[in-house]
Amino acid sequence: MARTLSLTRRTLLGSCAALIASRAAAAADMAYRNTRVPMEDRVRDLLARMTLEEKVAQVRSMWMSKSRLLDGDVFSPEKAAAAIADGIGQIGMPHDTIGSARMPRTIWATRKEAVDFVNGVQRFLLEKTRLGIPALFHDEAAHGYVADGATIFPSPPALGSTWDPALVERVFTVAGREARLGGATIVLAPVIDLMREPRWGRAGETFSEDPHLTAQMGIAAVRGLQGRTRPLARDRVFVTLKHFVHGSPENGVNIAPADTSERNLRENYLVPFAEVIKATNPAAIMPSYNEVNGVPAHASHELLTVTGRERLGFTGAYLSDYGGVTNLVTDHHVATDTGEAAILALKAGVDAELPDGEAFARLPALIRAGRVSATLLDAAVARILTLKFEAGLFENPYADVRLATRGTNMAADIALARTAAQKGIVLLRNDGVLPLDPRKKTRLAVIGPNAVEPMFGGYSGINANAVGILDGLMAAGTALSIEYAEGVRLTDAETGPSVLGPFAALAGPAVIRTSHADNAERIRRAVELAQRSDIVLLVLGDNATITREAVLNIRPGDRDTLGLYGDQDELVEAMLALGKPVVALLLNGRPLAVTRLAEKANALLEGWYLGQEGGNAFADILFGKVSPGGKLTVSIPRAVGDLPVFYNRHPSARARPYIEGDPAPLYPFGHGLSYTTFDMSPPRVGSAEVRSGDGTTVEVEVTNSGNHVGDEVVQLYIRDEVSSVPRPVMELKGFERVTLKPGEKRVVRFTITPDMLAFWDIDMKWTVEPGLFTISAGASSATLKSTKLRVL
Repeated sequence: MARTLSLTRRTLLGSCAALIASRAAAAADMAYRNTRVPMEDRVRDLLARMTLEEKVAQVRSMWMSKSRLLDGDVFSPEKAAAAIADGIGQIGMPHDTIGSARMPRTIWATRKEAVDFVNGVQRFLLEKTRLGIPALFHDEAAHGYVADGATIFPSPPALGSTWDPALVERVFTVAGREARLGGATIVLAPVIDLMREPRWGRAGETFSEDPHLTAQMGIAAVRGLQGRTRPLARDRVFVTLKHFVHGSPENGVNIAPADTSERNLRENYLVPFAEVIKATNPAAIMPSYNEVNGVPAHASHELLTVTGRERLGFTGAYLSDYGGVTNLVTDHHVATDTGEAAILALKAGVDAELPDGEAFARLPALIRAGRVSATLLDAAVARILTLKFEAGLFENPYADVRLATRGTNMAADIALARTAAQKGIVLLRNDGVLPLDPRKKTRLAVIGPNAVEPMFGGYSGINANAVGILDGLMAAGTALSIEYAEGVRLTDAETGPSVLGPFAALAGPAVIRTSHADNAERIRRAVELAQRSDIVLLVLGDNATITREAVLNIRPGDRDTLGLYGDQDELVEAMLALGKPVVALLLNGRPLAVTRLAEKANALLEGWYLGQEGGNAFADILFGKVSPGGKLTVSIPRAVGDLPVFYNRHPSARARPYIEGDPAPLYPFGHGLSYTTFDMSPPRVGSAEVRSGDGTTVEVEVTNSGNHVGDEVVQLYIRDEVSSVPRPVMELKGFERVTLKPGEKRVVRFTITPDMLAFWDIDMKWTVEPGLFTISAGASSATLKSTKLRVL
């Protein structure tokens, strides 16, 4: 009996060993599963094993169609077996529940629900599909990971206003870590469009009107999200630069044509993409919705392949904007159906269709019919597979809900959000009323539509611990007596950032302006409060339903004026008429032409949207705990009729005044005050003459001549005085933010490289022409001291 059992045991052990050896041999034959094989060979091996349908699945996505994977709100392997039997390239935004049974009650999944969904999908793909190819999960991260409870940082205009790339890199490092812990592998960020058309609702997603500053912020964002080296680390996510190339949409209307010259593209709109590609090797780029030089970006071989790949050196994947391929049919009318749209996009260079791949789903039939080349599909699939291999998804595709929860919105992240908000606030005007003395028994009236709710802006998550302005002031522990009145309401039935985040465009009614009669009563109550107060703090601006991405014809987000929205001007006039000191804080997505506040308010601050710690950060500024040091990254116009007002215009752009006068900006690019004062020396060049192809150095001495610790941003500008084609009157080429104690001096050094002097000449060649250059430095584009540099 014992002998029989022993023989049976040996037989079983032998069978198991044979099975293990057999599987090992099979795995060895599948080079794509072997981590020791070079990544290019793994991609090549896997691609050779795939059917046409499996390849097409890799260039498709799921977002609205996620319901096909769910039983209620829970992932269903049985449903997945029908929906993604051939696999799937990527799935959009696991933390929102669009496409699930939960809509429309809420769109936010808990961290556990989202992680369980990610893991369920990945387990099915690895274990139940023929080749076991995991999915990419993409999400939004324009100024923080878009998920319930994630850290919400100030909006991109506020981050840009810090003029601090090192800080911005830290911000996006947090966003990348939180996204990866939540199961995302790639984010649809950063936005490196130029803010040159403030009527456009998406202006609030951008960093600056200036190409160089936008590029530096973009580089910092990519380094934070993606890391400084490849392959991708476990706490990083791939980036998607967007939108290539948006330009300034006609009339400021979303997806309208961006009609510009090739020279303007090269001198301005392509610069951030060129510099970020060169410095960071971004994983992906998203084409814009609009026409570029008359051709929709998603159908432009010239833009995506010739310019992006051949000239700028981009080697990653092009991911379509949501609906960007089908828009070729519905909005641009360059394709009769989704099949033709798929052909145009694939030929142009689009590698994956987001959000649901309905046009690319037709590719198998189109390829079999000979209407589009299978080689183009193989190239697109290879780029998507490369990202999956680099991210290690074949070996470790799963997220850990415990780590995701513990590693999100930690104390250090909250402190960083507060610092970023402090540094992004711009003091535009101050007659000495600020800072307020926190020890003085002052009666402060806090009035305005943006005083209570934490203001995040578009493409934000939600955070229950976020602090609005009023709460931040109340928590500051001062001797002030603080009372609040709404003053006016901007919109009714508001679907703001704390409710729907980036998805407000897809749910609820359009903007509903509050009735004038109701606001008149609110203004009356605000006047009563202000009359018994010593100082009035107005918290004004807009909200995420007024400045946002416009979708279809039912969710506008663009404007044809730039004044304060609704009845805010009446509130301003009522407050100014009282003769009380008035401090105004703007929380807004786009630049606003606030001429009356600029003229009459005792102090005026631009905050943009300050994120989850906005209330605490503003209290730090208001009561002098921190001195403001932010600088404008855009020129603020006096009126919409003055557009465009960007600072780096060509000389002829302001050669003649209007009948009404000179259209100078209300506040110039780079402007921002402090509670202290600074003296800045003229720039000193290392050599007054250099040969073409050589560079030199520039030194600027800056001194804190006031009585407070403060920050100054030393800004370096260059002008080519005479050139073969007109060049801007000045171009930002360098900047550095410094913190100085009273009386402290510091020498800031810049290196002028040949590329900083070069431009696209009359023959469209990148060159440095001999001649005279003006080198200027100062605290803004309007307060400069200069010297000369001659290029021989």
